Amino acid sequence: MQERRRHIRVQTPIIVEFPNPSTMKTERSFTQNVSESGMSFPAAVKLQVGQELPLTLQLPFHDSTMHATGEIVWIREISRLGAPQYDVGVRFRWIEDPDRQRLARHLTDVFRRRV
Repeated sequence: MQERRRHIRVQTPIIVEFPNPSTMKTERSFTQNVSESGMSFPAAVKLQVGQELPLTLQLPFHDSTMHATGEIVWIREISRLGAPQYDVGVRFRWIEDPDRQRLARHLTDVFRRRV
């Protein structure tokens, strides 16, 4: 299978918060991998492909949060025993340029430490 992503994804845990569409309660997860254009994370709530989701991201070792809007591009059920769990793939639709630059610097730092 050919890689279609424009940006390299880095495996790094970033806190991600988003509203549960059913309850509007804030859900919290950690990213599995992140790039400048998207990310994936596990979720306990079922989201819909094509759905836009307001996201709050907290980079490790930073006090400030970043805000973005993501579009759900894929969902995979990962747990069939007990409560369902899902892997969710998100493409960033909107993120402020200074936040995108901070994210890019963070990802570059993480990538350099691993190479």
